[in-house]
Amino acid sequence: MITTEDVVRATGGILLNGDMKIAFSGVTQDSRSLKPGELFVALKGPRFDGHEFVLEAIKKGAKGALLEYWPANVNIFELHKAISIIKVSNTYKALRDLASYWRKKLGAKVVGITGSSGKTTTKEFLAGLLEELGVYKCPGNWNNLIGVPLSILNAPQGIRFLILELATNQPGEIPTLTELADPEVAVLLGVKPAHLEGFLSFEDYFAEKLALFSSSRGALVYPFDQEEIKVLVERTYSSRPHRSFGFKRGADFLASEIKLSTQGTEFRLEHAGKTYQVRLPILGQHFVWDFLAALAAASFLVPEWEGLLERVPYLKTLPRRCELKKGIGFWVLDDTYNANPASLKAGIEVAKNLKEKFKRLIAVIGPMRELGEETDFWHRKMGEELSRNFDLLYVVGEEARGVIEASEGKGLFFEDKEALLEALKKELREGDLVYVKASRAIGLEELVDKLLVSVGG
Repeated sequence: MITTEDVVRATGGILLNGDMKIAFSGVTQDSRSLKPGELFVALKGPRFDGHEFVLEAIKKGAKGALLEYWPANVNIFELHKAISIIKVSNTYKALRDLASYWRKKLGAKVVGITGSSGKTTTKEFLAGLLEELGVYKCPGNWNNLIGVPLSILNAPQGIRFLILELATNQPGEIPTLTELADPEVAVLLGVKPAHLEGFLSFEDYFAEKLALFSSSRGALVYPFDQEEIKVLVERTYSSRPHRSFGFKRGADFLASEIKLSTQGTEFRLEHAGKTYQVRLPILGQHFVWDFLAALAAASFLVPEWEGLLERVPYLKTLPRRCELKKGIGFWVLDDTYNANPASLKAGIEVAKNLKEKFKRLIAVIGPMRELGEETDFWHRKMGEELSRNFDLLYVVGEEARGVIEASEGKGLFFEDKEALLEALKKELREGDLVYVKASRAIGLEELVDKLLVSVGG
């Protein structure tokens, strides 16, 4: 457990109340979800100030607080001596300094995963493969400058492996997170258009993702099929341990003969002259991609990695990632967790591979966010792709209007989700497959749930 002494040592903070031996069961910056015994970190942003919630955190059972100044509503003379208050000049920096300190103290081998899409699924797969060996993974999508430090700080002592997602929506985040995580294994899933709003160009975004390799010191896992990354590894990082994955011949971990059914995804795994027949209990060729990356990473952590294949039938990803759900007379392919051009294209491939099993394919599409100046371009491009593979397109959200304009008359545009839902309910026929996709902020998962209930699923 992290102690007050650990916090003071790591951050150079001043102990204003409490004593060095007080220990914390965890660390949080959110007073709403705080659990008794945790350390509360008062972060200050443009629209909030965590110092306003220090008293609330203490009332909920926080055993300490990390802060920049003493809150006006907290009386130091009434504060119990069993509550540690540590003052620092910057709580964001202190959070990272404490995480860096704890990462070294943990002694676990760290895997850092980045890429335009698939980070969470790869993390879930890798954690599933290593489940019986002592592993901790970052909760949900705690993958930014706040989430990664908190993930490290809430990792328990005694684990062998720590798996972290590293995400970015502005320059400089990946180098900072990589240096903080200091991964023994760095996994790059690929770089495609996503979260471009904070970057001047795709080239800048590409360079940001590649910083995972330049800022780390460990083994590298990379996509053999993305030529720019393959060439970079061969020219610049060939002296470091590295393994590739992909669908093209030459990859260290290769998948071929991929077949989809409503029961999952079967494929042939090839590595070092040996072959294995694998069936993932999840739909999608893109999930095979993520699995290959997870297996390549695991091979650096567990020399006898073949034994990990026994865990494959139990692997799963988080909900609403190409999740097939049955209604009465129709099915829904729920892919509403988030969206960017790469993940939408992957979802289209899943639906296309299932086409023979259904009478019609209907796509329900909302906007893909954080694409900046390329928003209209990518929605139009995806509209062309969707119109080639689906019988009908239902589109909601002004940002996604380009999908309709490029859909060759197959699409209908709606101002809101409710109007779309009512129209879709009237259109549905027996044997239809409805594919639903949009950025997380759009909330199309609500439409999926209502559709299944209202039509009798």
